[in-house]
Amino acid sequence: MKDIGNRGANRLIERMVRNDDIFCSLLFDHDNRTLRVVDFRGGNFQTKHAYLEKVLTTESMRKIFTLIERDDMHGWQRVGYQREGGIPGYYKRSDAYIMSRIYDPDYDGSKVMTDESPERKTFLTDVKTLGKEIAEGHITGIKGDIVSEAEAYELLVEEQKRIEIKADATRKAKGQTGGAKSRSRRGSATDLAPSLPLFRQFSREVEYYNFVVQNRRTRQVNVFGAEYQDCFGNAKVDVYFSPQTKPDQLLAREGLNAFVDRLALFGAVTIFALVRQGDIPMNALFMGSGFRNTGWLTRQTATSQGYADQILWTRKLV
Repeated sequence: MKDIGNRGANRLIERMVRNDDIFCSLLFDHDNRTLRVVDFRGGNFQTKHAYLEKVLTTESMRKIFTLIERDDMHGWQRVGYQREGGIPGYYKRSDAYIMSRIYDPDYDGSKVMTDESPERKTFLTDVKTLGKEIAEGHITGIKGDIVSEAEAYELLVEEQKRIEIKADATRKAKGQTGGAKSRSRRGSATDLAPSLPLFRQFSREVEYYNFVVQNRRTRQVNVFGAEYQDCFGNAKVDVYFSPQTKPDQLLAREGLNAFVDRLALFGAVTIFALVRQGDIPMNALFMGSGFRNTGWLTRQTATSQGYADQILWTRKLV
């Protein structure tokens, strides 16, 4: 069942701008201090750029990005935007290109990693190696289905409690005291609250879907979410638990592939995901599930250590 209710505190704030010079939708992500521009091709680029810079200052944003078709790339490049990636079939019959401009005071564009950077090559090699293992691994006894957001929360709470009980038993067996968090699970059962959204919003005018996969024998679960744009036939997917161990990875692979198949039945023609650069297992999951790396978004998300890059993974279905 699709869930189009209240998504909670992390929802993007949208502002429509339409006058004689500009026609666009502004999506503010105040947690990450990014501004996404949904451009409806109104007004010239210089006027639009000047307006966006003014908004950026008043709203304390630090990065502006937009998804556009190929014909509009040159106009955005003229006002200083750089191409960071592309999503094949995003607009059903045409591709989307991600253009961005970063305004962080300490940002130096000349030092940004490129496809030829040793650090990026090493990271993607590690992702490819693990992704191959994930793709070739064998697992049985898996079930999954679309659930409501409320049902997804209930399963997440049960899963967190199961992990905490198992971790406590392991520590007691080893004579250890104090709490410890599993590397493959985040937070705790007490952190989960129905008032908070499971996944961070990316687009506007979307339908939400949640999918849960479970290992029948161990009862372990993972939860997936999707924002589906019916008008274009694209869907952004998210995975709640980063799959750190081999059982986690194979369970997540089966769930992700099953969820993609279900989204295809709804009409999706392309699927994409944004994954934090430092998370090798999560990136490998998408590579091992048939996704391609088609972008690298610099300083796209906020972490406790500062701003981090996100890797764009895409899978075209038709």
